[in-house]
Amino acid sequence: MLTILHTESSKGWGGQEIRIIQESLGMIKRGHKVYIAAPEDSMIFSKAKSNDIVVFPMSFNKKNPLNVMRLATLIKERRIDIVNTHSSSDSWVATIAAKLSGLKPLILRTRHLSTPIGRNPLSRLIYNILPDAVITTGEEIGQRMIEHNKFNGEKISSIPTGVDMERFNPAKVKPVFQLKNHTVNKVIPPYPPLVKGGWGDLSEGEEGLKKYFSIGMVSVLRSWKGHRYFIEAVPAISNAIPDSVFYIVGDGPQFQNIKDMVKEFSLESKVFMLGHRDDIPEILASLDVIVHPSYANEGVPQSILQAMAMERPVVASDAGAIKEIVIDKETGFLIEPKNPGQLSEKVIELYRNPELRVKFGKAGRRLVEKNYSMEAMLDKVESLYERLLNRNRI
Repeated sequence: MLTILHTESSKGWGGQEIRIIQESLGMIKRGHKVYIAAPEDSMIFSKAKSNDIVVFPMSFNKKNPLNVMRLATLIKERRIDIVNTHSSSDSWVATIAAKLSGLKPLILRTRHLSTPIGRNPLSRLIYNILPDAVITTGEEIGQRMIEHNKFNGEKISSIPTGVDMERFNPAKVKPVFQLKNHTVNKVIPPYPPLVKGGWGDLSEGEEGLKKYFSIGMVSVLRSWKGHRYFIEAVPAISNAIPDSVFYIVGDGPQFQNIKDMVKEFSLESKVFMLGHRDDIPEILASLDVIVHPSYANEGVPQSILQAMAMERPVVASDAGAIKEIVIDKETGFLIEPKNPGQLSEKVIELYRNPELRVKFGKAGRRLVEKNYSMEAMLDKVESLYERLLNRNRI
């Protein structure tokens, strides 16, 4: 049994924080002891508590040496074997604390984003010299660190975030409601928002049955996720598919800006913002196509893997490590970043070709089952931990 401490200074909630929670739960299930240290006012702190993960309130202000000493004491008292850091501030505080604890725990830095790392002595210190290993969420991220930053490739392992294949199982998950079972004259607004419980099902034979083609985007609302290009693609898609409806799922710092953009384009009756949702498998089951027009910073996005696990066809831009899973014309469509015209073109093509939607969906599910399941991720992380510990025992 290993004793693992994850540190996270981010106060937001997105793929990075979700991975820490899911990985922690998986390792606990395998018999390891896992702790998380995070700011008390962060989302991951409350999520850890609600999932019965032991979480310690911690400030990661690098300028306050007391924060280092508090964490060093925690590492010593809890007999931590592995310290896994995730963001800049906590990496500095936790790495120094681990060195001062006297226990010599393994130090790992997990790099979730493909944002370029500065080529300077401090970056080299925190990524290449001090940690025992670096985990990236995509091969592209690791290659860039090797080629651009000249970091030691032997220290870098790519372990993409895994998907719970039972939770995201299209054979078992029911849609929030059946989008195809609603008549226009019984739905206000004219297109049905994916509200919990829906509007009530209508029978297939009822007069006036209306079929909607639903396109959705599931992600944290950050500028580089490309929501602008999704919204800019809506008019062209609507012209070609009059019965199309669009959903933006998630919350984040760009929520109001995106809402204003929808209003600016006069798309309030076509584009629905659902905010943060916990019923993502059901949301995905309710959609016909998932889009992901991100243009920067991506590892391997969890939302794309989840969509593929649910056998949903994906249109995504070639950013970060996305091309590792969205193989153009095989598991989905890969488009140029910041290209709403190409986005609309591919969505329309999928609408006109139901067989292609099924083909992409089946191929995506197979890819995730083979390489990106939660169990595969936990196996790789566990194997890396054990390999490093065995090396240090020699």
